[in-house]
Amino acid sequence: MEKDSLIFRSDSNGEDLEGFAGAGLYDSITMEKATLKNVDYSADNLITDEGKRQKLLSTISKVALEIETLCGSPQDIEGAISDDGQLWIVQTRPQV
Repeated sequence: MEKDSLIFRSDSNGEDLEGFAGAGLYDSITMEKATLKNVDYSADNLITDEGKRQKLLSTISKVALEIETLCGSPQDIEGAISDDGQLWIVQTRPQV
């Protein structure tokens, strides 16, 4: 069984600059030593089940449009999907 770990991120590279999202500029440091391994998604049901994939993409599209409507502008939206298919939005910010 794999061990869960925390990821720490540096926030010293410009997140506070006006109109600057800063995405992708931060260092990520894992609490536990990271290991490399190959991941094979070829049997994942999002690859093999066209119906499930289309349903998920439709849901993501609807949620994204609703968020952009509520926020009044295009958004950089980050989220996750749980094993039971529930969509979780963890962050949104205006696209710049």
